[in-house]
Amino acid sequence: MTMPHPTTIDLGAEVRDRRTALDLSVRALAQAAGVSAGYITAIENGRSPSTGRAPEVSLRVLDGLATALGCSIDDLTGSRDHAAAAHVLLYCVDAAGPLFATVDREFGADVDHWIYIADPRYAEVAPNGRATICSWPLGSFPYATELLDPKDILIALERSVAKVAKTLTGKRVGLAIMDCSAVMRYVQNAADEVDFEREWHSGVHRIWHQHLQSEPAVDVCGYRHADVEALGLTIDQLGTALTLISNHDRAVVVETDAAVVSGRAAIRRILAEARPAGVSAAAWREITRAAADSLAVA
Repeated sequence: MTMPHPTTIDLGAEVRDRRTALDLSVRALAQAAGVSAGYITAIENGRSPSTGRAPEVSLRVLDGLATALGCSIDDLTGSRDHAAAAHVLLYCVDAAGPLFATVDREFGADVDHWIYIADPRYAEVAPNGRATICSWPLGSFPYATELLDPKDILIALERSVAKVAKTLTGKRVGLAIMDCSAVMRYVQNAADEVDFEREWHSGVHRIWHQHLQSEPAVDVCGYRHADVEALGLTIDQLGTALTLISNHDRAVVVETDAAVVSGRAAIRRILAEARPAGVSAAAWREITRAAADSLAVA
């Protein structure tokens, strides 16, 4: 039996991202999965040299790849239903500027309209009325002072949703709040915002049920590594990374070249940026590999 192509996510990119995160060569992965190196290359490139088309991949091969990469077949093909895992951590390793296009591309397949809270440092534009874009300037509610009350963010969100609720009846509405790390840099109690992620998603569900009579299609919280790094010794950066990962249902990383990784590969990438001083890259890689397997993120 072969999997239909294309799969619900880019299988080749997923295999390549996971292989790279594990420091496996194409040959090593091929040997572990019981296939040829050329076949792995064809899968990763999405094109077979003999046919010019994407190769068909059998369940046996998918099982071998998943075993070799330490994940499930669903992780590779995107077949898992993420309806119950809609609280997503979007971590930008080195991304300045607007992010709406990235958010919509990666998470918008099941979204008819976005409530998009922009990073106030960047102007965002959504094409064709794709989103209601809000900006909450630092220094104004809900960030009126440098001592943040995280519950004020939910109040501000509810006000924004209530204003447009009548126009969104029957639509699948997603939320993306992209100012998270900008706020961390601004306030004095950055750790409180990170801890509040535990309660955030249930608050979003309440607002969606009350005003839209539906579940949120997805709830994306965006953080930029440059902001976290800029906080320096004022926060525990490794602890912050671990808390962010554990407080979300899924992790996605935007790399410096705009490539996107998810799942265990994303966790390893986030933790790699939090490597403590004095720990070698090789030793930290082994530690984060084990940590990624134990953290409950899809």
